[in-house]
Amino acid sequence: MKLVFLTDNSVLSDNLIAEHGMSVYVEKGDITLLFDTGLRGAIRHNANQLGVDLTKVNVVAFSHNHNDHSAGFATINDLISADCPILLHKGFPVRKYWDHRFDGDTDPKTKYLEMNGPGMSLEWFFVNGKYNMRVIEDDLYKVTDDIYLVSNFPVQRGIEAISPNLRMETPSGDYVVDEARDEQVCVIRTVHGLVILSGCAHNGIMNIIETVKKHFPGEKVHAVYGGTHMTPYNKQRVEETIKYFNESGIEHIGVCHCTGPAIPDFSRGVKCFSKVSAGTIIEIEE
Repeated sequence: MKLVFLTDNSVLSDNLIAEHGMSVYVEKGDITLLFDTGLRGAIRHNANQLGVDLTKVNVVAFSHNHNDHSAGFATINDLISADCPILLHKGFPVRKYWDHRFDGDTDPKTKYLEMNGPGMSLEWFFVNGKYNMRVIEDDLYKVTDDIYLVSNFPVQRGIEAISPNLRMETPSGDYVVDEARDEQVCVIRTVHGLVILSGCAHNGIMNIIETVKKHFPGEKVHAVYGGTHMTPYNKQRVEETIKYFNESGIEHIGVCHCTGPAIPDFSRGVKCFSKVSAGTIIEIEE
């Protein structure tokens, strides 16, 4: 199995483009899966530089609808075949926002709600020739015998409570805290154990890992890669997450993207930390 990180906030080499977003290309058996697509055009440029042929992608899955994980699809739409399954959670069309009142340093005169999703409407996929869009409601969705999407995570309180910055629009037009029930992670079974790909982990990365373990009883988690949404920065949360990682038995932790200001803490404190950026290629024995 091979993972290629196509988009991230940082890059491994100067010939790649960094952007605030995430996208991972997965090769496993006959499956070539694209998990998230970043924000703008970095995915197309970086795929070309890294030798990834996006015309061979035969499954696309979005972790959630925020622009930095979905809007980049528009820049590669022409490369993805019309019959390629596009896997979306049923919550994908819901309008999402970032509430700047909770940033801590925002001018109160600044417009406080910034729309950050969805990257495109459901109709957009049909209008642009993507007719195999599939809307997922299940807690556990099987892509193949070894690849799954897990969603509908329990709503967390306490240290992993959803940030009040995250807002969603209700059918009545109210703006309420977004509990991120529509967030999906990709779980891949390998001979070493489960590999979890997280888009942002708004639900809390510890909550996500423990939920995945309940869906796969008796199987160990080998690696976790992706965003862990440690913004706004909370020292206690970061320290508790580091402690959890170090006691978890997980062999590789590669946090990136929206882990943001906590990445240096993880690199110093997590024993099995791996540096992940756009350009990172990880090969795991089948």
